[in-house]
Formats: sequence, C-alpha cells, structure tokens
Amino acid sequence: MSTVDQSQPILVYLAAGVQGSAVVRAALQRGLKVRALVRDRRRATALSALGAELAEGDLRDLASLRAASAGIAHAVLQIPIGSRDDMRIQADNAISASLACGLKSVVLKLASASRPAPCEEPSFVANAMIEAVVRASGLPFTVVRPTMYLENLLKPSARADIVEQGTFAPPIAQSQRIAWTSVDDCARAAVTLLERGITSGDHRIAGSEGVDGNELASRIGAGLGRHVAYHAQPLDEFERDVDAAMGAGTGRRVASKFRFFASHPEEADAILAAPFRPQAGLEDFQPTGIEEWVRQHRAQFFGTDQTPSADLG
Repeated sequence: MSTVDQSQPILVYLAAGVQGSAVVRAALQRGLKVRALVRDRRRATALSALGAELAEGDLRDLASLRAASAGIAHAVLQIPIGSRDDMRIQADNAISASLACGLKSVVLKLASASRPAPCEEPSFVANAMIEAVVRASGLPFTVVRPTMYLENLLKPSARADIVEQGTFAPPIAQSQRIAWTSVDDCARAAVTLLERGITSGDHRIAGSEGVDGNELASRIGAGLGRHVAYHAQPLDEFERDVDAAMGAGTGRRVASKFRFFASHPEEADAILAAPFRPQAGLEDFQPTGIEEWVRQHRAQFFGTDQTPSADLG
C-alpha cells in the first residue's frame, strides 16, 4: 500500500536523461503524479505526452529548484556526473531547495555501486560526497545504487559491435562476474521505496544472477538469436578511444573505475558480482533477467534508435 499522497506530484530530477526518464515512467505506471525537472521543456515533450508536469530548472540555479520543489513532499534525486566541485554545488542546491520547501523524504539515486570505505577512485569519492551532503541535512532519505547497467550494451559503439561484429568488448576482464541491472529496474526500486515510505538504508540493485563475460555474451546472443562473443578491451586502448570521441583526458577519468576493479578484484566482486537479495522495502522485488532484457530491447539493437548514455554509471 502506498504511503504517498497521490494528490501531490513527486519531483524527479534529471527527468530528461536515461535514468530520470525511467523514474518518470515507473512512477506514472504506479499511478503517481510526477513533476519532471528538465532544463528545457521544449526538449521534453515526450515526458509531457506521458502525463508528467514539466518544471524547468537548473541544478546550478537554486531559485529554479525552489520553484520546482514548491508543493512537493517527496523527490527522487540524482546528481549528474561532472567535476567534484560542480557536483557538490548541485547537491547543495538540491538539498537546500528540498529543505526550504519542506520535503518529507528523498530517494537518492547514485551513479553506481560504491565502495563503503574511503578511497581515491573519483566516482566513489563523488558518491560518498553526495551522500554526505544529504545525510548532513537531516532530511530523511534512502539510497539506491546499481551494479552496472545493461543499457551500456545500447551505446552506439557497443550496439554496432554486437550487431555487426557479433562481439561485446567492454574494458572489463572476462572472469569478472557482474549481476547486471537496468535503468528500469533501478527506477522501479526507487519508486517502490518512495511509495512504501522507506527513508533509510542503502539499497544495492542487481540482476538475478552474476555472470562472467562469456556467460553474458551467451545470454545476449540468446536474446538476439545470434552468436555473440566476449572480448575484454585493454584499458589503455579504451582510454584512447574515449579521448578520441570525447576529448583528451576524458578517457582517464572514465576508465578510473574500471582500473579500480581490475586492480582490486575482491572489492570488484563485492560491488558487482552478487545477485539481488531481498531487502527491507524490496522484499518482493524481482529483477529482470539478462536474456529477457535483451529480448525486450531487440528493436533498439537492430533499429535506428540510439539510447542516450551520458548519465549511465
């Protein structure tokens, strides 16, 4: 039973992105009203067509966040990946607006599963920083973290390799087991926790099984009806490819998490490998299987649509 007043909308941050739009869809499917925070309403007509109320705002503009938060009791918050200083400013603004408008709770969606103890890997540092901002505010909140997103298979380069070459080649060792999840599953989990009034806990969202590279390729192939092989791309090559596509220096930042996993295999297993386990508020949560997810997205693999990937962890 929902503890959320369904006469009030929930506020969804980054609603025009891959993860945020999934939260919007999940909430609307559950009969909740949604106020979707977007930077440009002219580029978010698809959300409006689904039934979401659009609110223009920028995480660097506190006044716009206060306006978007007016009359809101609950929010699903995500901070876009960027420089640490910029992420801190945006987190501070979001929480300041939430407190000023009297929000009752927040579901905090972090970009990726995180190492609990302090370390120097930038994405883990950023996760810890954002969580610390929310915790220090005293605002009731719960955390949702994914393992690794299946939507990475739909990035243009990965999709082309899978469909045209029959190869999936991420910068991850074949032996590394990962319980892959999806943005839709994480969105369902976030909305379920919000509905059930869960305002504490750290919820790791994973798939139903942890698979190595060859097992992952087998399931992708079964979903697509063709042979797919796994090939681990060397990290130096991966960095060069990212630099070529996104600018010099970007590859090192993007690859840092993969280098951490490669050099800390036991911690990589702890973060990535274990399947989803029932937990408080998500006792009946059922993850989507890899093969089933691939079948659901066959049109995107073989069609012309490209799934945005800028806010994937």
